[in-house]
Amino acid sequence: MKVLFVNACARRDSRTLELCRYFLQQYKQYHSDVAIEEINICEEKNLLPINEQKLIQRNDLIAKKDWNHETMKYALQWNQAEKVIIGAPYWDWSFPSVLKIYIENIIVSELNFVFRENRSVGLCKGEKMLYIATAGGNAEQNMGYDYIVRVLKELGEYQSDYIHADNLDVQGIDINAIMQNAKKQIEEMAKNW
Repeated sequence: MKVLFVNACARRDSRTLELCRYFLQQYKQYHSDVAIEEINICEEKNLLPINEQKLIQRNDLIAKKDWNHETMKYALQWNQAEKVIIGAPYWDWSFPSVLKIYIENIIVSELNFVFRENRSVGLCKGEKMLYIATAGGNAEQNMGYDYIVRVLKELGEYQSDYIHADNLDVQGIDINAIMQNAKKQIEEMAKNW
């Protein structure tokens, strides 16, 4: 089982990252056959926005079906993952901008989707996606998660789940209780995910 962990947490002491690491620890206890590949997209030097030059290069690689080129690294990782975990703190009603850049780099026609009869058909092998987020305020309506779910519909047939811990910067809130509640949800999800 190949699991891809897309780490969009800029801070080493990120509470989102804490929950992601906890999920991975719990998941490994129940699934001994798992191979986890982590990509910290905040530190990837080759993860750049798509500009005209990159678009021309990418289109040339697509025409050649050259999926092993460095430019296709992220798209190929995504394509081959059976399950994906995205750890992204709730920033500005969505997620960190680096995650959007990452999405631009994985949406590659002929590798991760094709157009058929006026619609796109996903080619990714993925079955499940888990989105983990924390927020200083209330992130119940996380447009970032909603966006990711919509993108996944174009790339394959993913079952999507969302675990979040909200209101962590609200004065007077028991932060430990909120994090423990999220960890209980993680423990349950890790068993059968």
